[in-house]
Amino acid sequence: MTTAHVQDFSKVLYWDDVAVDDDLPGFSMALDWTTMVRQVHGSQDWSRIHHDPDYAVDSGHKGIFYNTGWTAGMLSRAVTDWMGLEGWVKKFSFQMRDMNMNGDTVSAKGKVVDKFVTDDGEHLVKLDVWLENNRVGKTTPAEYTVRLPVRG
Repeated sequence: MTTAHVQDFSKVLYWDDVAVDDDLPGFSMALDWTTMVRQVHGSQDWSRIHHDPDYAVDSGHKGIFYNTGWTAGMLSRAVTDWMGLEGWVKKFSFQMRDMNMNGDTVSAKGKVVDKFVTDDGEHLVKLDVWLENNRVGKTTPAEYTVRLPVRG
């Protein structure tokens, strides 16, 4: 189940309208077998730790868990939905510190931590973004730097 979400592609987010400490809207998703099948099939990541519970546990994990591509996609969706079609992701990094697993409800959240203009005239915004779930809290911190258009 995904929280109702419709991206309005006609809106442009301008650098001028962003402030430090602004929250990104984010979204939540309940993880279940259908979601797992979609992520394994879509990524073509056939590692059994992502779809075979016994194998995952025998390999030292708590159970099956969602892969790196899915994690990057969840984080990036929160950012790209916020910045709109005129924004550009310049840089991002993330750390997978804990697992997101079936039965979890995962939320993608973020906050503006800085905004600045480079010597080259780029108008950039730094974001802290993260995934958290109802089982363990924050699982995946991330940092993004995005370029936004300016008014006029």
